[in-house]
Amino acid sequence: FSQVKDHWNNFELELVTYQNKCRLIRGWDDLFEKLDEHLGALTTMQQSPYYKVFAAEATSWNKQLAFLRLVMDTWIDVQRRWIYLEGIFLGSQDIKLQLPNEYSGFKSIDAEFVGLMRKVSYKPRAMDVAAIDGLQRTLEHVDVNLSKIQRALGEYLERQRAAFSRFYFVGDEDLLEIIGNSKEPQQIQRHLLKMFAGLATLLGDQEGGLIKERALGMASREGETVMFSQP
Repeated sequence: FSQVKDHWNNFELELVTYQNKCRLIRGWDDLFEKLDEHLGALTTMQQSPYYKVFAAEATSWNKQLAFLRLVMDTWIDVQRRWIYLEGIFLGSQDIKLQLPNEYSGFKSIDAEFVGLMRKVSYKPRAMDVAAIDGLQRTLEHVDVNLSKIQRALGEYLERQRAAFSRFYFVGDEDLLEIIGNSKEPQQIQRHLLKMFAGLATLLGDQEGGLIKERALGMASREGETVMFSQP
């Protein structure tokens, strides 16, 4: 029992800096493995004839570790979803314009999540983190709202595919990159083969064949070219 207490009284969450914005939790596998190991050990201890001597303290630790396990289950999903949506909503002006309500909602949730991670970075000891006021409520609120935003994003991408069926040949991340670079044709070139089997690049009228505003023709991977009758 003393090993369990000593471990969690001193254990600090492993953190890594994310884009100079905040610090995120990593080492999830080791964290969950140790939590499950010690929760199992506390349960096994109840079979000991000496359990009554430290029963009250063991029960308290069992509740604390069970709570930590519960919030971390939510936290890992929240963090993954936040990373995904942060790169989309704060990295693309087009998404900001196309989904203004979701963008505004994400900005609010982003501030809430980053604020939570700053509290963690100030006191990374696991039991201090578990004692953060309103922790479970905050995580559940962020989780629900990120889910709504991600669902709205999925519906937006489905509308784009309905408008141009070739978009069904690319995944969500590729489609977001295409939309986010709608004014930068060169950034979209690498996705052409996914949408059109024989089309590797478009030919432009700029120096070096780079496209700026007009496409004059198309080329295959084998180097075959077909010029358009109209740009």
